[in-house]
Amino acid sequence: MSPLCEHCGENMKKIHQQVSVMRKEIKNLRQTLDGAVRAHRKHLMSIQAAVSKADFSGHSKKDCTSSLSAPGALEQGNIQTVPIGYISSCFSVKNGTPRQPTICGPSRAQLRIQQSVFNNPEHALVGLGQYSHVWIIFLFHKNGHQSYKAKVKPPRLNGQRVGVYSTRSPHRPNSLGLTLAKLDKIQEPSECDRPRFRFLRSPEEAGAAIRAVLSADPRSVYRRTRCRDRLFFFSLDTADITCWFGQGFAEVLEVRPVGPPGPEDPCQ
Repeated sequence: MSPLCEHCGENMKKIHQQVSVMRKEIKNLRQTLDGAVRAHRKHLMSIQAAVSKADFSGHSKKDCTSSLSAPGALEQGNIQTVPIGYISSCFSVKNGTPRQPTICGPSRAQLRIQQSVFNNPEHALVGLGQYSHVWIIFLFHKNGHQSYKAKVKPPRLNGQRVGVYSTRSPHRPNSLGLTLAKLDKIQEPSECDRPRFRFLRSPEEAGAAIRAVLSADPRSVYRRTRCRDRLFFFSLDTADITCWFGQGFAEVLEVRPVGPPGPEDPCQ
């Protein structure tokens, strides 16, 4: 084969690669556009619903139904909830967060009860310490655009689409979740101190948590199969961890503090 033909063959390979990349980008743009269109439609529907409930006198139709009893409101599907508290854990970002609670046993979280729910909030916790576990119903309040699809692609199914109700996807109607949590202790806000770790109790426990996270390989399917960059970053409690994955093993390259506690620190 002449050098000219070899050069043409190389150019054709490069063109095919560029075309493949462009097709993927177009597909991603279409998916992003479809999501934006769905979110826009939902926003318009919410505006139309709000306008339809208001009459020309400026009064809302809700005023006419405000005297409905609680059972009547429930029968019509009108459910109002008040959060009793907010949860923070040693996993502050999505990267590295285990998909199941049993993967990382040493991990801990804190549920801060809102003081405004009861006049005497400490009375609501009397007797709770007798139990080993508690059920927690929570809201995915940081889902962003709050849009959802009937079919999703769970990371562990290698791109297979299944119904959202058969998965643990947080992007679902009503954005509600349920978890079983082990009750460690109940403490008053005045008992807060400032340990080196906010949730973990010792460097040994932090090391065990890091090993548990890495043993489950928290990388996405794309990063495991297609991405050439083997570096992976995640946060655990008050530490940022840098690691890289090889063939059948993971190595921690750096562990550094993330800095002082943020404004959400309950002890601040």
